[in-house]
Amino acid sequence: MPRLTLFKKILVITLLLSLLPLMASSLILFFNLESTSARLTSEIGGTADTQASESLQMRATQVAESMADFLRHCENDLIFLSGSQLDQSTLLNFYASRRGEIWYRTGSASAPLEIREQVPLYRSIALIDKHGREQLVIRDGAVVPAAELKNVSVPARTKFLTEDYFTRVRTRPGKVYVSHLTGFHISKQDQLNGADEPEYAFDGKSYQGVIRLAAALFDARGFFNGVVVVSLDHRHLMEFTQHIDPGHNFSTVFPSYKSGNYAFMFDDEGWIITHPKYWDIRGLDASGHLIPPYSKNSVKSDIESGRIPFNLDHAGFIHPNYPLVADQVRKQKAGFVDTTNVGGARKIMAYAPIIFDSGDYERYGVFGGITIGFQLDQFQDAARKGSRLINLQLGEHRTRSGVILLITSLLAGFSAWRLSRGITRPLLQLTEGAHKLAEGDIHSRVAITSADEIGELGRTFNFMADELETRKTSLLATLEELQRSRIDILDERNFKTSILESISSAIITISPTGVLTSINGVGLSFLSCTVCLGEIYTDVFAAWPDVTSRIDTVLRTNQGYGREPLSRLIDGEMTYYDFGLFPIGSDAEMGLTVTLRNETERERLREETIRLDRLASLGKLSAGIAHEVRNPLTGISLLLDDLHDKPGFNAEDKEMLSKALSEIERVERLISALLSYSSPVRTAFREGDLTQVLKDILLFMRRQAEKQGVTLTVSYAPLPQFRFDPEKIRQALINILKNALEVLESGGVINVVTECHDTTVTVAINDNGPGICEQDLPLIFEPFFTRKGAGTGLGLSITQRIIEEHHGLLTVESDGLSGTTFRITLPLDNSPA
Repeated sequence: MPRLTLFKKILVITLLLSLLPLMASSLILFFNLESTSARLTSEIGGTADTQASESLQMRATQVAESMADFLRHCENDLIFLSGSQLDQSTLLNFYASRRGEIWYRTGSASAPLEIREQVPLYRSIALIDKHGREQLVIRDGAVVPAAELKNVSVPARTKFLTEDYFTRVRTRPGKVYVSHLTGFHISKQDQLNGADEPEYAFDGKSYQGVIRLAAALFDARGFFNGVVVVSLDHRHLMEFTQHIDPGHNFSTVFPSYKSGNYAFMFDDEGWIITHPKYWDIRGLDASGHLIPPYSKNSVKSDIESGRIPFNLDHAGFIHPNYPLVADQVRKQKAGFVDTTNVGGARKIMAYAPIIFDSGDYERYGVFGGITIGFQLDQFQDAARKGSRLINLQLGEHRTRSGVILLITSLLAGFSAWRLSRGITRPLLQLTEGAHKLAEGDIHSRVAITSADEIGELGRTFNFMADELETRKTSLLATLEELQRSRIDILDERNFKTSILESISSAIITISPTGVLTSINGVGLSFLSCTVCLGEIYTDVFAAWPDVTSRIDTVLRTNQGYGREPLSRLIDGEMTYYDFGLFPIGSDAEMGLTVTLRNETERERLREETIRLDRLASLGKLSAGIAHEVRNPLTGISLLLDDLHDKPGFNAEDKEMLSKALSEIERVERLISALLSYSSPVRTAFREGDLTQVLKDILLFMRRQAEKQGVTLTVSYAPLPQFRFDPEKIRQALINILKNALEVLESGGVINVVTECHDTTVTVAINDNGPGICEQDLPLIFEPFFTRKGAGTGLGLSITQRIIEEHHGLLTVESDGLSGTTFRITLPLDNSPA
């Protein structure tokens, strides 16, 4: 915050004393006018809303009364007709004499024409006998030929396929029957015919519906003798609402649906029966069934095609007031509500009931209702005009007040400036000197021209400047020394950090209280977690219980320093570490250093060296056995064979000689396996079909499997041709399959499955035998390991070496209870180097 000088203080106080009362009074007056403007605008808007709503309601009531009179007039026409002599001449004269004006559009959107025309009230007049057969029908001013007359006692034969007006009149003779609006539905595409809005649709279809009015006819004895029916043309209903424009035009040939300024009529069931959008009017489908109303469950295809007639009772999801209006009309009440139409226009909607209780309308005593809608924003014109006038006057007042306030402020400011400058000028030189001193000019001094308080202040300022100059010189020398020391410390720290980060071991230091004080990058990677300096060692090594117990012992006893091996199981694999603890300072007074070095690779190299040494020893042993044992065994075998063939031996002696020969053959097989293992044939890679190799092997082994009651199941995946040694892979697969057959002595199942991946193929061989016990799993690939009395223990060792020569992987899964699965994975790319 800037310092408030004496000059500014005097200036501000003077201005406040002169301007504050004027500004306060102006602000109070301004806010009072703003509040008055808001109240007036609100009251004008509310009054305009009320008057407009009441005016709309009055107009809706007038239209509803006119519609009720019209319906009663039509009912009287029917009563008159039912009491007349009904012949062709009478019906034609009646048809021609009942007319009404229709105001409609023609032409095109670019060249519209308006036509007013007198057209018949009734689309048709029908005389029906007591059996339901039409006797005489006048339609569109002409007599319908006798061949086209129908039996309307069957609803399916009526014009709209489901009408039951004949049955309704016959079951209630003496009463006039008035039906609901009936007609086939007009879809959105039918009306628009390519236009964007209904008001621009000149070439589309029109709704062709009727309201049936029917009365019973009686003979001279008073018995039911037939029905007379007049069909009120729907166009005359449209005339009551189609031309209402509640805006400035008052009336129009066709209203704008998008504006929201239009009227519509609905019946006592909530269905819209007159509307600018013909697809909102209730209608039947091609089979004569009523199309379901538009609702929140309507499907997208029906909405897009306009197959959604509107029913106010189901339109609560558009606005909750639509069902309310339908309910109020059925209660014979008028009023107005706020609504939003399907097009999104917010409007006031006035409604009034059409009182009529004949035919289908006896239940509520209303034919339906008239609604007239008007956009909300147009109601506010008067309020907006009043608000603009008030704001204009308020703006003029603000301008005048601002001019007065500006002139007064200028005069007060000039007077305050003169007064402040006269008081503060003697202090300016001292202020300038202080600024120079603050900017670093320590040689700046002020001239002393008086002996008063200002002069004394000047002498004190000069003394302070001398002291600052002396101390600045001393401070600069001290800062130079500190900067050199800081550079040396940073260099030493960076040197130590570089050494620690370059070491392949984890270096971690812990304070005497067990708090982490430092850790290098290797340590962070070993711990595999986010650690923070200041954490307790038990949290840092939470996943290393052996380390925490050793650190705890050293911190408590100050004994146990040195290195020791440490192993951990990580992601299913054993990892080996060299772990060390060393004191920092005498008796660890400064803490401990913890070291960790990953020895896993060295341990693996050691195990591989042992394995190679063992294999080398095996090779030497095999060569010695082949040389020293095989030749004598061959001679013994020949001698025993000759003895076996000589006569003079009994059956028991020959059996013993046969057993001896069998044992010698088993020894020879063992020697052959040793020689094969110690001196393997060089792998010969070539393009081959692994699936065909498998098929050949399984064909070869299927007979043996059937003898043992073993079921072989195979699932071949499509495998590509790739490079491998077919003979060696054949040997490996036979070894695994023979082992599986040997454990299934009493029958079982062997499953063979092949799979192809992006870069590898897999062969899985599973049997449901007794499995391999857990302690034997690490040993099964070791040479000479076997649990079978007659086995050599080299089959799986040879198989593993063959798979390794193919740069593949051989794995085994077994829980010792439910069978064993061997899985061979071979790379698809075994290209020669």
